[in-house]
Amino acid sequence: MSGPALKQKDSHRAIHDAAHGEADELTGTVVEFMAGGKMEAAKAAARLLVEHWRTRTLRHAEEEEAGLYQEIVLQDPDRIRDIAGLTRDHALMRTLVDEAEEKLNQGDEGSFAEALERFRMLLWLVVAHSREEERTLLANS
Repeated sequence: MSGPALKQKDSHRAIHDAAHGEADELTGTVVEFMAGGKMEAAKAAARLLVEHWRTRTLRHAEEEEAGLYQEIVLQDPDRIRDIAGLTRDHALMRTLVDEAEEKLNQGDEGSFAEALERFRMLLWLVVAHSREEERTLLANS
């Protein structure tokens, strides 16, 4: 069963926006360190960013899938397509985080740049996903 914050559009949006803002700020920190030639600091910040994505956004996604999404489908089975699309977004987010971490572990600058691309893709995907979720699932709350 999902908590009340997941069912209310404004509070759910606040959860999304806070996590996105933190990820955006951390991504900016990685870029600043890179631009300043501080690669070790950039790598450390990037590892924190991976952890952020796992503990904030992906954990939130797990809570949605285990609670809110199941509740919605039980109440209205016709919403299964909406849920399937949103769940697919979550899978893409997980893939991007895994790929970013893998690129970071490779350790070279080219791979690091590819990890940064994944972080930027995540920022875009999360906004698109969040607005779609709010529009399709939480419009009346």
